[in-house]
Amino acid sequence: MKIGKSPAGFVAVVSAAVLTVVFAACTSSIGPKQTEPADFSAQIAAARASLQIFPPAVREEKEPLVLVHYMPWFQAPPVSDGYGFHWHQGGGVFDPFETDQDGKAKIASHYYPLTGPYDTRDTSVLEYQAALMKMSGVDGVIFDWYGIEDALDYKEIQESTLAMIAVIKKAGLKFAVCYEDQSIGKMIEAAALAKADAQAAGKKVFSWMQQNWFSDDAYVTYEGRPLVLCFGPQFYKDKAQWDDLFSVMEVRPYFIGLDNHSEGWTDGSYDWPPMWASSSGKLSFARLVKYLNEFYAKQNAKPYLVATAFPGFHDIYREAGNGFSYGYLEYADGETFKLTMDAALQANPDVIQIGTWNDYGEGTIIEPTIERGYRELECIQDVKRRFNPAFGWGYGDLRMPIELYRILAADSDPDGRKPYARAAVDALFAGDAAAYKEALRAGNIKASLDVKPVLRSVTQGAGGASGSGTPVFDTAGRKNLALGAPVVVSSRIYDFTGNKAVDGDLLTYWEGAAKQYPATVTVDLIASRQLSAAVLKLNPKRIWNKRTQTFAVETSDDGTAFTELLPAVEYVFDPAVNENTAVVTLNVKARYVRFVFTANTAANAGQIAELEIYGE
Repeated sequence: MKIGKSPAGFVAVVSAAVLTVVFAACTSSIGPKQTEPADFSAQIAAARASLQIFPPAVREEKEPLVLVHYMPWFQAPPVSDGYGFHWHQGGGVFDPFETDQDGKAKIASHYYPLTGPYDTRDTSVLEYQAALMKMSGVDGVIFDWYGIEDALDYKEIQESTLAMIAVIKKAGLKFAVCYEDQSIGKMIEAAALAKADAQAAGKKVFSWMQQNWFSDDAYVTYEGRPLVLCFGPQFYKDKAQWDDLFSVMEVRPYFIGLDNHSEGWTDGSYDWPPMWASSSGKLSFARLVKYLNEFYAKQNAKPYLVATAFPGFHDIYREAGNGFSYGYLEYADGETFKLTMDAALQANPDVIQIGTWNDYGEGTIIEPTIERGYRELECIQDVKRRFNPAFGWGYGDLRMPIELYRILAADSDPDGRKPYARAAVDALFAGDAAAYKEALRAGNIKASLDVKPVLRSVTQGAGGASGSGTPVFDTAGRKNLALGAPVVVSSRIYDFTGNKAVDGDLLTYWEGAAKQYPATVTVDLIASRQLSAAVLKLNPKRIWNKRTQTFAVETSDDGTAFTELLPAVEYVFDPAVNENTAVVTLNVKARYVRFVFTANTAANAGQIAELEIYGE
């Protein structure tokens, strides 16, 4: 690190030295090491020496609030019928219903939570997470939040957010939101919101927050103003739009945007892993430090700073068949987290945002996993003790919440320990350490110092295998007339286009726009033919859980005048019974066949992974 000539420069060097001592203790001798063969000590040392972050005159050193950026977007049995998108990424490569040889569910992530894949509406999971937060010195949660509308998976995200808020308030923690304004654009794209109504929809969101959250004592504020982060802005890009959104509020929020987004008019910015600066798919430590130096220099004159510490970046998108990778930032056996935490602390922040608690898709998790153990939580404890030497929880205490979770989430209680586990959690949340320890003693509840996840037996498939392995429709060698045929659909969501229903690939699919019924799929067979049957298929894996779709069938010879062949009836798609397949007898001569969807019990639109039509 360059030593500045000013007193501020001297202070920065002293702070760095202190922090080096603080983080030297974060070795996490208990638990597995990251399986990266390289030694990053020289690179990390060079990166630390290159940090040039000087304490600003406008912000004094203080104990910052430590808030974890939390993804409330996971669904899993038994709370949900199946696994949500963020456990499998939709590409058909990962199926959490399947179990590998080690007993782990096959999730779309390079990392595996100690609880296994979970639902963010599961109270047992939420209490486990809140217990870890409280014991590690985390002060609260920043929710990655998409609003209040029943569109896409936003309803489930809102339910999860409300469930977690109830738990963290019980635990005496705080909360704030990081509003994903891109949700407005996504709803427009999905035809769930008219573009003309976009501004009104945003005002509705902020009015709801005003009425339900901003007056809550647990909500984070600055000088009486509710703290609102935005992952962008990405949709509302003009100051005038935000001024209008905030007009429905009693007090204008203290508005913090993502770095490099609208710095000219937001109250401040927060940093995030700069994966856009990757070269050949990798973000170097040198480039990371350059970004950190530039970010903190831009924030130097701000009276209030939200700084971010993060452990690395290792996304699963490409491997999951869900687009491209954003790049890779080494975890470096926990050193990346210490480096970014060090940088944050040197800037005298008001809030340290941890990016993230549980984004498994992007590999930025600090929640305990098989691969990383408890390292980051231990380091947060050390930071907490730096400002508050009386902080009473230690590394070993972090191993107890998973044991309490095992007991409380179990269907049975053969040892009679559930009442004691319940009492321990309640005492912990109430801040009564003595009662907490007494409940553990009375229930003979002990934690292992190893990193032990909750695993399935190798033969267990979380509900059984998918399908019988026997085709439900024998094509008898006949040609699929719909394969590659021209298709016209009334609507689609995102890139789930009509041609994907006839491309011969069960991993791709058509899906109509949300709640835009009737949704139609019309296939042109080029010539009028005698048709015998149609087969509609969804992905047979259990991630595509049982659903009932209602549709009618119409036919035409000219593509204009259609006649109803079959009235709308319900068709059950069940991976465990019929491999997610419906067979429809046609017995008609026609060139055009149209399927008219009016309901789907598991989605907001009609869905077809593969449409097959057979005849002469």
